[in-house]
Amino acid sequence: MAEFPMVAVLIILIALAVVQAALVLHTRNTLIDAAVQGAHHASLVGAAPDDGAARAEQLVQQRFGSSYQVAATASEDADGTITVHVRATLPLVGLFGPAGTLRVEGRALDEEAW
Repeated sequence: MAEFPMVAVLIILIALAVVQAALVLHTRNTLIDAAVQGAHHASLVGAAPDDGAARAEQLVQQRFGSSYQVAATASEDADGTITVHVRATLPLVGLFGPAGTLRVEGRALDEEAW
């Protein structure tokens, strides 16, 4: 009699853990894509590194909404590599629970450095 409730609780917990892992991976992959796209945008002829940071923030805001907290910075190395760093909140427990911070970066070669 008591086996079903105990097994059901375990199955539900495992299912919620899988959904949470998928949510974290989706968030991480989306942030990495935005950072890479921002770096590519900044590497275009006539663009500044700050343009890439703004583009990365714009892409994250379009995907997750304006209430999602994101900050992007960009820098250019001496060898012409543009790096866009994106820092955003990461949902630790569902979409509405406590949040952590996730930092990702994307790189591209500056076309003007060639």
